[in-house]
Amino acid sequence: MKTFILIFLFVTFTLGSIQKSIYECPEHQTITPKYPINTDTFYTFPKNAFTQFPSNSACAWLINIPCNYSVIVHLKATIPDGGHVTITQTPRLNETKKFIKDIAVTSQFHPPSFDIFWYPGPTDDGNLKFSFQFQNNHDK
Repeated sequence: MKTFILIFLFVTFTLGSIQKSIYECPEHQTITPKYPINTDTFYTFPKNAFTQFPSNSACAWLINIPCNYSVIVHLKATIPDGGHVTITQTPRLNETKKFIKDIAVTSQFHPPSFDIFWYPGPTDDGNLKFSFQFQNNHDK
């Protein structure tokens, strides 16, 4: 009986950790770079190659940009029916780009921030990956 309980607990914890590693969708995440800012570093999400996003669950990232910097973003998404991605330069311009079809885009953003919003829709077939890099505008 003790062996059965130990096996049950092991399987329960293992499956729980596997599911957690598959789904990497933060409801809201704020990213603020630490000084000194390394302009050679790429920040990438998700870190795992085979990340799935739960259906009907939104993910949002707010990326803060220090003065004298800009950010180059590379974003690729497979967007299923009913899903979408929005990218908004905030709050200065409040310009939003909304995508409802599969995309691969590169954009530049300026202080103070921008946000990425991902909604995969009613299925978990969609996928999103983005990376960004800070650029020092004083070096130009």
